[in-house]
Amino acid sequence: MFFIIPVFFFVFFLFNTNTYAQTDEKKDFLTSFGKGKITVRLYADYFCGPCSYLEPQIEPVIQKLVKKNIVNVTFIDVPFYKHSSMYVKYFLYALNEKKDLEHTFKVKTVLFNAAKERIVDPSGLEAYLKKNSISIKPFDEKHIYDVFERFMNREDKINATPSCVIIKGDKKETFKGARDIINALEGLNQEYSR
Repeated sequence: MFFIIPVFFFVFFLFNTNTYAQTDEKKDFLTSFGKGKITVRLYADYFCGPCSYLEPQIEPVIQKLVKKNIVNVTFIDVPFYKHSSMYVKYFLYALNEKKDLEHTFKVKTVLFNAAKERIVDPSGLEAYLKKNSISIKPFDEKHIYDVFERFMNREDKINATPSCVIIKGDKKETFKGARDIINALEGLNQEYSR
């Protein structure tokens, strides 16, 4: 009996952790913004050229869609390149310091620029972030990787960047490539601005 109770609590807490993957609190998830009913998940890698091109193109339309409470957008950084995991970690640390959509775009821009400059060591990346007025607040981010992995591999089956998943009610669409993603997001903006 004494053995069963601790095992029960271990299993209970193991499978009932308070992460986005197991709750309906997506609006509070670190990399999610907006209160809209349409879900938008944007997948990018900092070492992906088309992703770097896409970010400044979609920033204004994402800002509008979030401000109008049309979408809930989640930024999911994927580790397709050798040094991407380090960049994802620092992106999360920066958002942990300041969770704000405008700040998120600034952090992403700085990280894309750092990748273009081929900064591949943690101390160099920290210095680059500091030079660009980006503060970080480290934390145990492993639970967020689990959520990212669930979306990327199980729910959305993403195998290339940039990619975007848009879910409206029961309808789920995946868009790949900068032009298709821009068109999809601008289409949402036009459809819901009437």
